Amino acid sequence: MVSCDLKNPDYGFNYCPSLPAAILFTVLYGLAVIGHIFLAYKYRKPFCWVLIMGGTWEFISILTRVVLIFSPYNQPLSNVSFVFLVLAPLWINAFDYMVLGRMIYYFLPDHKVLGVRAERVAVFFITSDITSFLIQLCGALFAVRKNATSTTQGLHIYTAGVCIQEAVIIGFFVFSIIFQRRLPSATRSSGATKLIYVLYASLALITYRIIFRIVEFSAGAKSSIHRAINNHEWYVYVFDEAPMLLALVVFLIYHPGRALKGPGSEFPKLTKEQKVARKEEKKRIKDERKIQQSGRGHMSNDSNHIGLVDTDVEARR
Repeated sequence: MVSCDLKNPDYGFNYCPSLPAAILFTVLYGLAVIGHIFLAYKYRKPFCWVLIMGGTWEFISILTRVVLIFSPYNQPLSNVSFVFLVLAPLWINAFDYMVLGRMIYYFLPDHKVLGVRAERVAVFFITSDITSFLIQLCGALFAVRKNATSTTQGLHIYTAGVCIQEAVIIGFFVFSIIFQRRLPSATRSSGATKLIYVLYASLALITYRIIFRIVEFSAGAKSSIHRAINNHEWYVYVFDEAPMLLALVVFLIYHPGRALKGPGSEFPKLTKEQKVARKEEKKRIKDERKIQQSGRGHMSNDSNHIGLVDTDVEARR
């Protein structure tokens, strides 16, 4: 039986949580994840596992919320729900970066934007996302501690990670717009334009959620804003659960597999021989640089030696 004991300091919520809302979002997230598993298989897009992971983390977060409503004094479970809730969007964000990298490779003849190859575009933004993820993870782990000082520090660390995430998203927006302008005219009427707008929608929803988190956590755990948000459940659904669910849904409406079809829709996979050849080429270039640097060093030493000899000759004269 569901109970609501707000007078008990160990009660897991600062309000009486809505069981129907939690169940509804659990079902919706579950359906979204199943839908993406089906579409990833249908369109043969293995990289979609990243988006599926994001949806799964959101599902775990809201499912643990349902369990918490029945067991509101379970602090470890509350911590699990919080950590999955605040970190899940990073997976969806990373998926956006992966999609654009593949679009650049597939739709642009030179596979480049601003002179940067498609593979490197994806690697750069995903690396930035991982960095933000680690910072936010560290902050989230600090924030779930009982100690008030640790909680405040954790929220500030988490907010810093979120700010980094948003700064990268802004840069990514600019990159996406440049890519869109470079699309060949024949391609603009195809799925490329639809997919880029889906990408914009996903990023806008993530940004909407990030702004909410920055406002909530930047002032600290004792701020009036933070207390107001913690005391009203609707903030969680309107500013976190709903936008992330929509970010999954927009990719269900227009899946990347509908635009990225056939040869060139994925980054080329190197064969074992090609990997060995690339490794040997890197080693050769490295050895050549060492030889060149060594040669410059010898020349410098020889010049110094000649200079000493000349000085000695002049002294004798």
